[in-house]
Amino acid sequence: MIYDRVTKTGVNAKGQKFAPYSTRPMLTNCSTMILSACSKVAGSKEKRKELDWVTIRGHKLFELPGGYKEFRELHGRQTAFVDFSFTNRMWNDIKLISNNGNHQRGIAIIGAKDTEEKKKLEGNTKRKGDILDLSTKEVDELKKTYNLSMLQVFRSNGL
Repeated sequence: MIYDRVTKTGVNAKGQKFAPYSTRPMLTNCSTMILSACSKVAGSKEKRKELDWVTIRGHKLFELPGGYKEFRELHGRQTAFVDFSFTNRMWNDIKLISNNGNHQRGIAIIGAKDTEEKKKLEGNTKRKGDILDLSTKEVDELKKTYNLSMLQVFRSNGL
């Protein structure tokens, strides 16, 4: 439910759009891009001459004036709203991470399991707010789907 809401609408649990993708200039290079995206901005000597280049720790980087929004557009990703799904690896790694003790108390905790995806989720949450919160409507839907009296049966049987 959370995945669908965020990736299809860019809306947080409170019904507000996440802050838009950054248009602040950023540094990048072709090693972080697919070939067609790199070709659009640096695919010829003439294009490369027009770019502002810097070298940081031995890496030649160029400035992408439109920031992360432009980076997404170059890769054919939508930018109308923030969906946190450039590769979908973060979303695919979000799983149930709570333990049986939590479940016996009717608590389910979701989060990323892989270290890299945890860092990505933490960074996105720090920048944009709690991505994995449930909306009131989603909580109500879950209550209907998983009737609370049924949860009592599970708890009393140690499940």
